[in-house]
Order: sequence, then C-alpha cells, then structure tokens
Amino acid sequence: MVRRYFELFFLMGLIALFFMGCGSSSTSTTTDADGNLEVEVGDVPLCNILSFRILITDLHFTDGGQFLPTNAAYWVDFAALQGTSTILYMGTLKPGSYSTGTITVAAPTMTLFDSSTTPYPLDVITPTFSTENNIPFTISPPLVVNPNKTSVLHLDFNIPQSVQTSSQGQIGVTGTSGAQTVSVVPVFTATPLTASPTEGFGEMDDVSGYVTMVNTTSSNAEFTGSFVLQTLSGESTGEPGTGPSITVELNSSSNLVGVPALNQLETDSYAEVQGYIDKDGNFIANTAVIEDQEDPTDNFDAFIGYILSVQKDAEGNVTQFTMTVRDEEPSSGSGTGNPVDLDSPPLTVNVSPTTGFDFSSPSTNFANFIPNASYLTVGQSVIAHGMYTPPPSTTSSSSSSSSSSSSSTTAPSTPAAATLAAQNIYIPLQTVDGGLTQLLLAGADNLSGGFIFAPCPTIFVSLPIYVITNSQTSFQNVNGLSGLASAASLEVRGLLFQDVQGGAIEGVQVPPGSMVMLAADVIQL
Repeated sequence: MVRRYFELFFLMGLIALFFMGCGSSSTSTTTDADGNLEVEVGDVPLCNILSFRILITDLHFTDGGQFLPTNAAYWVDFAALQGTSTILYMGTLKPGSYSTGTITVAAPTMTLFDSSTTPYPLDVITPTFSTENNIPFTISPPLVVNPNKTSVLHLDFNIPQSVQTSSQGQIGVTGTSGAQTVSVVPVFTATPLTASPTEGFGEMDDVSGYVTMVNTTSSNAEFTGSFVLQTLSGESTGEPGTGPSITVELNSSSNLVGVPALNQLETDSYAEVQGYIDKDGNFIANTAVIEDQEDPTDNFDAFIGYILSVQKDAEGNVTQFTMTVRDEEPSSGSGTGNPVDLDSPPLTVNVSPTTGFDFSSPSTNFANFIPNASYLTVGQSVIAHGMYTPPPSTTSSSSSSSSSSSSSTTAPSTPAAATLAAQNIYIPLQTVDGGLTQLLLAGADNLSGGFIFAPCPTIFVSLPIYVITNSQTSFQNVNGLSGLASAASLEVRGLLFQDVQGGAIEGVQVPPGSMVMLAADVIQL
C-alpha cells in the first residue's frame, strides 16, 4: 500500500522523464559522478473529480537543470493517483542540494460526476489555469543528491487548494454545457523521501501497464529475472502521451500471479504490480498480477474506470454496466487500433456467464473472497478486458416529417458509445474519501474489526460503506481503530465490492446488499 508522502496510484500510472542537458546546481560538488534521481507524482484529492489530466511539457529544478527534452509531452491523470503515486522521472542528476523547481503544463481536462447531467452523469470540463508555464514549487527540506546514490522526490498536485470551490466545498464550474470551465491556481508541493532498510523508498501498490519484454535470468544474483512494463500508454484530446518503460525486478520472495512461471509471461499482457524502490533504485515486485494479453489491432484491450450504472438479473448478478474510460491500455487512439473516447460517452460492458472475475491485490483480499458478477456496484473502480466494438465514425440523429410538409426537424444527436464483451473483470485497489459514521468492532490488537463509512463522492448516492480491517491494515495519523475520532474525515484505500448475501466478515456483521471495502490503508485526515 502506498503510504502518503512515504509511498511511492501514477498509474494510471510511470512517466520516464530523462534529463537532457542537466546543469550543475550552485551547491554541487566537484566530483564527476552523478547521483540517481527518481521523481514520484501524486495528488491531494477532491470529491467527485473522476479524472484530471494534464500534459506535462517541462519540469526542472531552478537551481539545477531541465528534466524533460524540449519536445516532451507526457499525460498525467492526477485524479487517478488518489491514495497512490507513480514515477514521474528516472535518471541522473549532478550532486548538490536542490530547493526549488518549476513545472509547465498544457491542455488540462477534468471530468466531474454530476447526477443532474443527461444523458450521462458526467461533466467534461476544460479548466482555466492561472498560469501553465513555470509553475513554482518548493522542495522542503531541500533535496540532497549524492554521487552514486539514489534520491527520491515526491511531487504532489494539491487539487483542493488549486481548484476554485464555494464556501460549501462545491467545485466552482462556470459556463454552459459543452463549454464549461473551472478556475485553477495550481499548487504543487515537493518532499524528499528517506529510504528504510526493509521497504526502500516506500511501497507502490498499483504500478500498471503492459509487458514489452521478459528476461528469465539476471546478471544480479539478488534477482531471478525481470520484465519491462510500459506505463501510461493512453492519450487525451488526440495527442500522444506515453509513460516510462519500467524494469520490474523479481526475487525469490516475489509472487507472480496469473502465469505459472516467468518464462510463460507473454508480451502485451496487462499487469498490475505491488512493490517498492530499493536504496539502489531498483523497482522490486512483491506481487505481480498478470491479467489478459491485449491486442488493440484486433480490438481487444483493457479499459479502466468507474461503474456508472448496472443492470442485474433476478439473482443479483450484473449482466451489463456502463463505465467511464479514464484510461485504456494500450491506447487504441495511437494508430494501432480503432479509437475509443476517454471519459464520455461511457463504455457499455456486457457481462456473460463465461466472464472471469478477480481482485488485483491478493494481499488485501484477507477474507479470501472469490468475486463474481454480483460483486459489481456503482462507484466501483474496475478493469475490464475484452473485445470491443468501437463507436460509429459518425453519430446518428433523429428526424420527423409529415405528409403535409416537406420540411423536417433534426434533433441533436447523442454521442455513440463503444461496447465491450468482457472476457475478464478485475477489481483493483480504490481510494475513497469520507467520514466515520460508526465504529462497529475493534479487536484486541486494535487493528482488526470494522466501521461504517460515509463516502464523500456523490456517485455512491449516499450509501454507506462497511470498512473491514485486519492485522495487515495500515493506520496513519491515528492509533488503530479505537483512536478514530467521532465524525473523523478519513481516506480509505482497499478492495471495494457489493456483498449481496451479507453476513460476518472478520467478526463484523454486514447487512445483505451492502458495499464493503477490505481496507489496506486507513488515513485520518
């Protein structure tokens, strides 16, 4: 689980930003040996924002040199990094002390959940930034880069401080449908991370992408092999944006799920990795979940997003649902397949009796549940793999005419959606903000038990979530379950699903039909 400010989503996921022409800082040493630097990026979230993409075109330390090549264009969906973070840069830097930097962005897009909007409960907005060029940030304490050593910097986009809101906390959207905007005064903060002896620079719980290379051996005796993961292949508004290719190292303790052995891992397979960066800068997998093999040239792909609506049979099994598409892996808009729009219109997913289901984080599934079609619910994050049918190249419109008149009227057309025949559906880790409603049980260890949680995002229609914890759950800023303050603001990350049958989970009684989250992290804000 990512530990906030000590963790390593982004997903969503993983942007290799190679230094070009880095200059030395004013405090650099005289040695010719560079240090290794990795920059992670995350966000401080705001309710009801489903996606917030920004094209990063420049990033540099004002006292030390440029990170990106001059033609850089990397898409980052900051809303996908809620409760997690991803790698923004992997490379080298002259030794020295760095205290300030700037970032330049472009083409921001934001998607809000809005139940009043028809035909889809989504507002796709173009944010207006007060400045997009050389947005300053302070590194506190200063980042110290030493020769032949690895340093890690965590960079956060503070969305609540950046986005204009009302006194009631509502996002200040202005404009008419199709031309809406919101004012943004971007606030970024940066903090150096310190390596621990066991978990390095913090645990990453969801590094995802598709496999481009497999190495069944390693020249390093500490590792048994590796594979290369291409991250963030998606794009937005027609412009390409590809994240870094990350080498995922495996050792004797790594758990490879979905394939019998590394030599049977196929390229183009979608993978989700939970691991950490060690003191030498290696990304080591604790668990790697290998999902389906993608082929956008044959319209087979992975779609990541949130469920907006469901259709069920008499037994409570979901037979069809609509979902946002906040990411597609690999991107079908890159010229390798038929393009599918991000965000809106939603993707229609058909679920059949042969569709497979699984959780993406085996270690968080401490109750050993086996998911099925009844586990799907509105507001849930899912990864749907399958054969998709792209929308028509043109949208249809309706017309009416009468025998007494040759004139006709044309009604505005609704954008056509793509459809997906789901082969497999995975339930990944998901972070939800909200407030404590009721403590249900605190075990003798003060870690195992549960509580009722009122989620902030309105996509959940004010339905409570039963949060179940155990001895593996990490509690931050609070001394276990008994330390949770009345009506406390919380951030909970775990596996979210619907429990149709209900019953006892880890000693907590859950009513039938309730939403349940097996919690990996509970953070009191």
